[in-house]
Amino acid sequence: MTYFAIKAQFFLTYGVLGSLAPLLALILRDSKSFDSRQIGITLAASSIGMLFSPAIMTFLADRNFDTRKILRSIFLLTAIALYAVYYLQEPIAVTIAWATYSIIFIPTLPLLDGYYFNSMRNHGDSKENPTNEYQFVRVWGSAGFMVPAIALFFILDTKASAIEALWCAIIWCAMAIVGTFFLHPCRINHPATSQTPTRQALRVIFSRKTLPMCIGLFLVYVAANCYYPYISVFFSDEIGIDLKWIAMISALGVAIEIGYLLGLSPIRRLIKLKGIMVLGLGTMGARLALLTIFPTTTVAVLIQVLHGLEILAMFVIPVIYLDRVAGDSFRNSIQGVFTIVITVPSRLIGFLLAGEIAHAFGSSEVILTSALLAIGSMLVILFWFRPSSADSL
Repeated sequence: MTYFAIKAQFFLTYGVLGSLAPLLALILRDSKSFDSRQIGITLAASSIGMLFSPAIMTFLADRNFDTRKILRSIFLLTAIALYAVYYLQEPIAVTIAWATYSIIFIPTLPLLDGYYFNSMRNHGDSKENPTNEYQFVRVWGSAGFMVPAIALFFILDTKASAIEALWCAIIWCAMAIVGTFFLHPCRINHPATSQTPTRQALRVIFSRKTLPMCIGLFLVYVAANCYYPYISVFFSDEIGIDLKWIAMISALGVAIEIGYLLGLSPIRRLIKLKGIMVLGLGTMGARLALLTIFPTTTVAVLIQVLHGLEILAMFVIPVIYLDRVAGDSFRNSIQGVFTIVITVPSRLIGFLLAGEIAHAFGSSEVILTSALLAIGSMLVILFWFRPSSADSL
C-alpha cells in the first residue's frame, strides 16, 4: 500500500503543475492583460520567497515533522492562492497571489522525493536501492502532468479562456489533499549529529564531485525557465497553433517521456549518468534551435520525441545522484537545499531574462536564447563533471 500511495501522490502533485505549465504565460497575458515584461516580473517575483520555503519544509521533514501534514497544508494553501489569482484583476494583487502560490507549492517536489527515498528505506525491500526504482515512481508524476493537459483540450474546445486551467489545478489540489491520508507515516532513523541537516547538505552541494553538476544544471534551468513560460506564446503567435492544441502538444511530449522513464535502467547501463545528462542537455539545445529555425506545427510536434531525454537529464538523474551522495540525516534537506541554491535563482534569472527579451524582441529570440544556454550547460557537464564510478551507475 505504501508504494502505491507514493505513486498516487506523485501523480496528483504533478497534476497540479500539468494544469498550469502548458498555458502559463497565456493565462497572464490573455486573462489578466499582462504584457511580456509584466509576465516576467510576476513569475520572477514568485521566486524570491522560494529562497527559504524549501529549506524550512525539508528541514522540518528531516527533523521528523510529519511530511504528510506539511503536504496537506501546502495543497490547501495552494488552492486558496490559485482561487485568488482567478478572481483578482489588479496587476499587483495578481502578482502577490501568484507569488504566494509558487512560494507555497515549490517545496512539494523536494519533499516528495525525500519522502520516497526515506519511506522505501524504512518500509520497502531493504535489498533494493531506492535510487534504482525511482524512475518507476517518477513516471507517475509524468502521467499526472499529462492528464490535465488532455482534459484542458476538451475544456478549451468550448472556447473557454486559458484561465480555466486554474480551476483544473484547484481540483487537483483537492485530490492531492485526499491522497496524503493514504501515505504511510515515515520516521527517519539516523545517528545524532551536531550539524544541522541544511549545513550538511550545503557541504555536499558545494563539494568537488557535486558542484560542477550544479553549475551545469543552473544554466539549463535558466534556459528552461526562460523558454517554458513563453513556449505557449510562441506556438500561438509565431506558428498559429490553436489554444486547445497547445496543451495537447505538451501532453504528447509527456507521453513519450514516460517511455524514457520506463527505459531508464538500460539507458543508464549503456551510457551511465553523465552520458544521459550530456545527451539530454544537447538534445534540448538542438530541438529548441530547430524550432526557431523552422517554426512550423510539424517541427513543434516532432521535437516532442526528444523531450524525454531533457526530463531525464534535468529532473530525474540529478535527484538520483543527490540521493546517492546524501547521508541518512539529510536526505530531505539536500533536495531542498538544491532547490534553493540552483532551482530558485535560475527561476528568478530565467523569468526576468525571458520577459526582457520578449519585450525587446519577441518569443522567437526567447527560444533561441534558451537553446544557447542549454548547449552551454551541456559543455559544462561534458568537460567538468566527474562523478565517481559508484555514483554514476
